[in-house]
Amino acid sequence: MMDREESGVGRLAAVACLMVLVLSGAWPAKAQTLSVEETETLVRSVYYEGMPEEQAARIGPAGCARLVEMLATSEESRSHGQILVAIGICGPPGGFEAIRDWADMPRVGEIDRATFRAWQALPYALGHLARRDRRALARLETRLNDAEAPSWTFRHHRGARLVAQSRRSAATGLALTGLSAAREALDRAEARVTERGFRAHLEDARRLHRQSARAHGVRGGVVGPRP
Repeated sequence: MMDREESGVGRLAAVACLMVLVLSGAWPAKAQTLSVEETETLVRSVYYEGMPEEQAARIGPAGCARLVEMLATSEESRSHGQILVAIGICGPPGGFEAIRDWADMPRVGEIDRATFRAWQALPYALGHLARRDRRALARLETRLNDAEAPSWTFRHHRGARLVAQSRRSAATGLALTGLSAAREALDRAEARVTERGFRAHLEDARRLHRQSARAHGVRGGVVGPRP
């Protein structure tokens, strides 16, 4: 039977696909910007289907700056997964550095549930951010090709199991960008992969990439207005 963590991975993938479909629609031209207080409430709340990303897209500059502060604060660790994604969506100055520093923080032994959930959310945050900062795209490709297991564990998630999860979620994160450089990264990975299950995941990622490119109006690797 699929446990809660594995079902969580599936929900993240489903939310990612739903995000592409939602973003392909038209949003009100004058959506109200979220205040700092509303931003904090958004990322701290508990959601059954994941944080509503259309609301995260309304976070203003002050709220985006506050998210960077919250990600560096251990007291906010329960919400770090949603904070990561929100930073990826709003792309504040220093956003990549904040995400990178969180990801590179040394972790050894058994981690807690909140940290594991944030680790699962990390590639989706990078996928959003990559449309503004190509360093995030490079980070995703590195994760896609990384065969080294993390030095930490979470319950039965360890070793090769974590490597497989990491590489699959990196492929999905690349696909979400819709960028031509991301498609090329997926192509390079597919040319090297022999494992059947991962090849099938890469094929799914390529289909998601085409949807993302249309949704975000990507032309030749540049994000522009949709026709």
